[in-house]
Amino acid sequence: MTREEIEGFIKGEIAAALKQEPDEIDEETNFLKIGLSSVQALKIINRTRKQLQVDISPVALFEYKTIAEFASYLHESLLQGEAVE
Repeated sequence: MTREEIEGFIKGEIAAALKQEPDEIDEETNFLKIGLSSVQALKIINRTRKQLQVDISPVALFEYKTIAEFASYLHESLLQGEAVE
């Protein structure tokens, strides 16, 4: 999966959680400013884990504060072979 596809998936998940359209979500905006609750964020992380089959620490959302940063982190994780079997 490309970084852009990962970014699109995450934007789609956030948009669904916030009842918005994906193109209304700015991938450079801090997760806290987007308006996600911690429960919504955990659900998105769990769905992303399943979709990408990669182990993601919930702490990653605090380390990578935007969709673009988080997607890059996930893409690098996939390239490095950190996928869960």
